[in-house]
Amino acid sequence: MNNKLGVIRIFMVCMLCSVLLSRPVIADEPTPSAQELEQSLAQASDANKGELLTALVEAYRDNNPTKSLEYGEQALIVFAQFPDAKRHATVLNNMAWTLVSMGDYERAQSMITQSKSLAQRNDDQRGIYVAMTMQGIVYWRTADYQSALKQFELAQEIAKQQNDTRGIANTTNYIAIIYQTLGQPKQALTYFQQAHELQLELGEQKSIAVSLNNIANIHGTSGNYSLALDFQLKSLKIREEINDIPGLAQILGNIGLTYFYLQDYDLALSYLQRSLGHYETLKDKLGIAETFTSLGGVHQRKQQYEAALHQYRSALEIAQQLEDPVLVSRVNIDIASAYIELNEPALAKEHAQPALQHITEMQVMPLQANALLVNAKIAKLENDFERAVHLTNRSLSVAQEVDDKRLTKEAYEFLYMLYKDKGDYQQALAYLEQFKTVNDEMFNAESDQRVAFLLSHFEAEKREQQIKLLQADQSLKQKEIAQQRYTRNVWIAALCALFAFVLLLVNRIHQSRINRSLNENIQSQRELIQAVAHEFRAPLARVQLAFDMLEDSFNQPNTQTLSHKINDGLSELEKLIKEALDFIQLDSKARTLHLSEVSLGNLLSRLLESHVDLYPQVEFDLSEKGKQPCIVQADALQLNRAVSNIVRNAARFAKSQVTITLINHASHYDIVVEDDGPGIPVAQRKRVVEPFVRLDLSRCRDSGGVGLGLALAKKICEAHNGTLSIGASSLGGAKLTIHCPKQHPASH
Repeated sequence: MNNKLGVIRIFMVCMLCSVLLSRPVIADEPTPSAQELEQSLAQASDANKGELLTALVEAYRDNNPTKSLEYGEQALIVFAQFPDAKRHATVLNNMAWTLVSMGDYERAQSMITQSKSLAQRNDDQRGIYVAMTMQGIVYWRTADYQSALKQFELAQEIAKQQNDTRGIANTTNYIAIIYQTLGQPKQALTYFQQAHELQLELGEQKSIAVSLNNIANIHGTSGNYSLALDFQLKSLKIREEINDIPGLAQILGNIGLTYFYLQDYDLALSYLQRSLGHYETLKDKLGIAETFTSLGGVHQRKQQYEAALHQYRSALEIAQQLEDPVLVSRVNIDIASAYIELNEPALAKEHAQPALQHITEMQVMPLQANALLVNAKIAKLENDFERAVHLTNRSLSVAQEVDDKRLTKEAYEFLYMLYKDKGDYQQALAYLEQFKTVNDEMFNAESDQRVAFLLSHFEAEKREQQIKLLQADQSLKQKEIAQQRYTRNVWIAALCALFAFVLLLVNRIHQSRINRSLNENIQSQRELIQAVAHEFRAPLARVQLAFDMLEDSFNQPNTQTLSHKINDGLSELEKLIKEALDFIQLDSKARTLHLSEVSLGNLLSRLLESHVDLYPQVEFDLSEKGKQPCIVQADALQLNRAVSNIVRNAARFAKSQVTITLINHASHYDIVVEDDGPGIPVAQRKRVVEPFVRLDLSRCRDSGGVGLGLALAKKICEAHNGTLSIGASSLGGAKLTIHCPKQHPASH
């Protein structure tokens, strides 16, 4: 079983979670969340949706691939109508990224081809770089390693021409992965170190976490598991701080494998299950398959063979769906290793031999060494000593070529066991010595690296402590400055509050004087109007009496007509004075309300009956809405007067129709009067309820009133704790609404 390659493959998945397609993040510029972008999208015009959809594709790319693809399809539709070459290419590359993570390489290839063509037409070097990198990833995932290496090197050249440090770091990492896959760890380490230095220069936490994992991976493949674990735990801490879900899935799986090699199987199982949970959330099929394989290895070491084979078969099913030949071959090797331990060589051979053939054709050297060793173990079970020795020697040769100390050690150990079982103890002893030598080399190398690591760690801790002391001193100074600023702000706030209080006090005194003056003016106006009204009534009465006497003394027709006109004019004048007195009394709350239960429906019915004959050219319509009857405590005479004034006003201006609607609401009743006349302009709606205001100055008093009807109606409504509002009617004219509260008004 080659779980070492599992570390490599999961690490390669991690590299897909680096910053290849992301745009630079500016520290002072807040990045909108996906939810904020979706809210903006709902309100954006079609021409502006392209930018928002592009941002949403990137926002959901790592955490919700399905949603990222949905927004990508919408963006492509928008770009077809409103072209934007750079964003169009960005969307295509991000969709390709998502499809690769889902194992849909055919659709991913289509997106990459479109993106590359679009970038080349517009001479977009950044777009060409990204398309080439994505093309390399597809080649890598489909086991075409030489083509992948060529694409990554071409992309790196473009990044160097553009002085794109981030792009150089990314492609350097990918080149290192290819060399590591091809079994060239020294060359891979050189590229990983170059990438790590570039990422430290950039200072991006996500990239640094990837670098730490790269270093851990190199130590893991050389058998330095404890040192690998130190770097992995540092990478895990960064990923948890930045909440990098894909990165967390990858690093948890790597830590689980490291504990597996350290033979702490319970911890290995715990970390691998956490990794599987993240991969299932992301719907990352490749990550799920890799984790199933690793879990199978843990169960196999715990001799839980049924559970191990179940995990291997689940991984194999996903690998076949993804059409990943390397992963299929590796899982078959793992299944064969389980059957070897169950002493079932026929079943083991059924999986191991085809896997070895495919791995040899693809030239995956680290995996080839393990496949040869597994087939050698099958030959031993079949008692084919010569074939077992031959396959083991081939495995040893490949392991030494790729500098895989662990597999080299295992090959020497197996050769020792073969010759020991055959009885050739001299040859067995020679291989045992070789096994011990490699084991000591691994131990010494790990010890040396551990000492170097501890020294480096000590120096780093020392520098970190110095930085912390400087930061503490700076923090103390900042606190002192903040305290001084706070004291200054408190004084400023206190002075501002005092100044505001003085201004408020002066304003209150000034306002009080103005109010007293206004009240005195209003009172004097009321007294003057009352006096004038009372003075009018006395002479009017005498004139009325004189004309009555004059009427009795003259019998001629003309004299009687004149007499009637004088009497009508005097009656109208008396009515005017009476309405003026009523308005003044209501305005000053000097009129007592005589409250009783009033049925609004009955009041309106009687009112319409009395107005039908007065306005024969107008059609009156009464309707009721809500629960009936509508009963209120009101002064029936005054309320009838208010509604009558409003209805007469509507009838005078209506062309042919007046509607009255009684509505029962939860807390009040509404009496709505509407007409199909010319309506009341918005600017004049406040003035029309003022006393003696008539909007149409050309009307005569006989048809237009004296200007007190609506003013009097408003005062009556307010006396009952109600309101009168004016608006536009759906009939085309005015709409006047009386709001009658259901609670009792105070009698005054």
